[in-house]
Amino acid sequence: MATRAEINQWFETADVPTQAQFWATFASLVHVDDLRPISSIQDLAQILAAKAEKQQFDQHLTDENAHSELFEKVYNPFKHITYTPAEDAAEITLPELVDAELDAVMYRGQVVDADEITLDIATGALSNWDFKAGVKYIIFYTKI
Repeated sequence: MATRAEINQWFETADVPTQAQFWATFASLVHVDDLRPISSIQDLAQILAAKAEKQQFDQHLTDENAHSELFEKVYNPFKHITYTPAEDAAEITLPELVDAELDAVMYRGQVVDADEITLDIATGALSNWDFKAGVKYIIFYTKI
């Protein structure tokens, strides 16, 4: 069988391949009706070793706790906490807000856009706002 380079030479501009070369070209291709042996699939052993067994997959389909953390975000995307500062503060730190995304803050019936308040996800500190003593704040957040 000819190499790809040889086949390319047969079909160079201004060259005309012989009938034997033309047939050899198509004989080297896999036709849609040809059956390929399973042994010709590259890395098949590794692919099969990485797949889940049918029993494991069937159990996963009926496992109510499978992907529970992801489904929790779908069913309950927002969590909330209430906080009432004892004194006026420019910053408050709440451990629940570590590794969280701030969605909104409500107080006295008003919603503060999350873009107006700064959240440090490493410490859970809310800043860039005047938190008033005795005012109840409802903080909506999503864990990331």
